[in-house]
Amino acid sequence: MKNNEVNYNNNSNNSNKPILIALGGPSSSGKTTVGKSLHSLISNSELYHLDDFYISDSLIPIDKKTGLQNWDCAEAIDFEKFKQFLIDLKNDKPVVLKSIQPETRVKLTDNEESILKKEIEKANIKRRIIFIDGFMLFHDPELIKLFDIKLFYHCFFETLKSRRESRNGYNTSEGFWVDPPNYFEKIVWPAYTKSHSYLFNNHDVNSKLKPEIKEKYNLHDISNDSISLFELVNWSLNIILDNL
Repeated sequence: MKNNEVNYNNNSNNSNKPILIALGGPSSSGKTTVGKSLHSLISNSELYHLDDFYISDSLIPIDKKTGLQNWDCAEAIDFEKFKQFLIDLKNDKPVVLKSIQPETRVKLTDNEESILKKEIEKANIKRRIIFIDGFMLFHDPELIKLFDIKLFYHCFFETLKSRRESRNGYNTSEGFWVDPPNYFEKIVWPAYTKSHSYLFNNHDVNSKLKPEIKEKYNLHDISNDSISLFELVNWSLNIILDNL
């Protein structure tokens, strides 16, 4: 088998194969928070982040219009390495990944955690659950095919902008990045629109996903503008449990 092929048709029992769950969407859409929440609640789960596959800081592409580094374009990610990582996970091969993501505590209340844990216990999950969190998981149809369950989180422009600008910054492989003024509207939003507009009606990322796209890729649409964290995690969990 070639290195870039996934062994979908081997003789192993598929019921024992890992389940790759994509938590995708633009920056500040809630996907990472959901991933960390579900990972903390599901004991036999793992969580990996696309952000750990950025190329070196010094190699991040420069946006020609602004002269700023563009951390939100596809060229900023080592997708060849990322795709191979997913293939190895899918084929149940051992992987090693050093994460630069900060450890953060789940913000659910004890009562909310208890409710969610009861749902998980009833599901009696036996398979290895692997969450993949990333801002660019659905821009490439070949990448989409590698995931078993796909959740797409998105919000309106103003919601994403407000959340993004409330953050202090981001760990990188070589240091720490802080968004310059107006970075969201100059870099983040245009990059998201360019890479994901094909998924939406009239190519409008403030609109709804195209029904034919949702059906073709079995893409679950999660609009996260005003719902609570518990509602968001519970909604995501129910989708996952219904599709195991």
